[in-house]
Amino acid sequence: MKYSWLVAGLAAECSCYELGLRGVGAPPARTAVACRSPWRCAAPSADAGGTPAELARRPGSASDLLTLGSALLQLEPTPLALAQLTDAIDHPQGAADAPAPLVSVGDFARRARRKQLLSELLRADRAAYVETVSFLNVPRDELPNRQDVPLRECDPQPRAGAPAPSDGGDEKGDELVADCALPDVAMGENAVEGALLSVTRDIYAGETGVSRSSTGGIVGLIDEMREYMLSERGGLPEAQQAVLVRTLKTLMTPVLPPFYRIFMGGTVPSEARGDPRWLVDSVQWVANRLEWMPFDTKKALAPGNQPLGGPMPYAPLLTSVVAPYVFGFLVGPASLNRRADGGVGGLIVEKCKFLQESNCKGMCLNSCKMPAQTLFSELGVPLTVTPNFVTQECQWSYGEEPLPPDQDPAWPKGCIVGCTSRDAVKAAGRDASSLICE
Repeated sequence: MKYSWLVAGLAAECSCYELGLRGVGAPPARTAVACRSPWRCAAPSADAGGTPAELARRPGSASDLLTLGSALLQLEPTPLALAQLTDAIDHPQGAADAPAPLVSVGDFARRARRKQLLSELLRADRAAYVETVSFLNVPRDELPNRQDVPLRECDPQPRAGAPAPSDGGDEKGDELVADCALPDVAMGENAVEGALLSVTRDIYAGETGVSRSSTGGIVGLIDEMREYMLSERGGLPEAQQAVLVRTLKTLMTPVLPPFYRIFMGGTVPSEARGDPRWLVDSVQWVANRLEWMPFDTKKALAPGNQPLGGPMPYAPLLTSVVAPYVFGFLVGPASLNRRADGGVGGLIVEKCKFLQESNCKGMCLNSCKMPAQTLFSELGVPLTVTPNFVTQECQWSYGEEPLPPDQDPAWPKGCIVGCTSRDAVKAAGRDASSLICE
């Protein structure tokens, strides 16, 4: 077994250890510590979850599939069980001439069960989840959540000569943040995305007064955003964020924001939030005629109130399903995943187009992260956007309240090593310390 050192250690010892990981497949250095996780001492019984042979055997018949299914259902969300299951996936055993359709079904069942177990571990103990997936050979695109998961040997290899943080710091004295370790990915736009970008750039130019760049696509939009950032009007982060929120609202048309606030945010229409007067009056007319209800309908349906105390229960999941099609032309391909707490409503941008092309923390913060969080907060559904500057992945978590950047441990201090905006500021003869990256 590739993870025989882990399986043997966890099965034979019920002591609690802090794993000091050295790399995939290598026995870790261990230091005994007090148990902090319900899973660390959960050494399963000899028959719990079936033997590794039952998990790894290639099914040659329907009976074998049933045996495999029974073994998978008995697995618990523990590091030991996940190590056994990962080894069974990577090193199947049994007859090499087993029917291909049955083998495919068996592999699918193992991988689906592993993802389910990882999701359960994520919900129960995030620290144990991150520690476990940091050394198991689980493909990155099969992880239910990638936040805080470092690049591993089984992940795409870093580009040669990937820059590391310098020994010095930026103009503010903060340590520099390393550039992305992965190669750039070519991300063009199809006809629809190109049209949406063109409309977005027209709206943004109208809001800011900046001249349109001759460069097309997302790079042209980034050039225009940088021009506004370096202007006297756009020097403050609040100005950059506000203009993006207005641009996105205009892009959504006057119809979508009220619709989303009501049916997703669960918010009673309010003129203060920009809802049309006729809609506000209609809801209040209904509220006045529901006085016979056993609760105060006027208070519950007061303009701007959320009767459920938050968004509709289905809003985070449904929004994460639709968002890749709505904002994909700005950030690139994305797929559904789990939030950091294991809940539904997560979305992972595989490699952010905006961050890759700008390579600027300040623009990421003030022209993407904060405007998106502000927009959805106003629409009644909290959103946390968490970029990973090492991989340029970006986690969008709907239904999760965001932290201010200066209180968010996931938001690093300092400027990116290869920040293009820092060079542009110096070229304009301005003090580079005026860049706002936090």
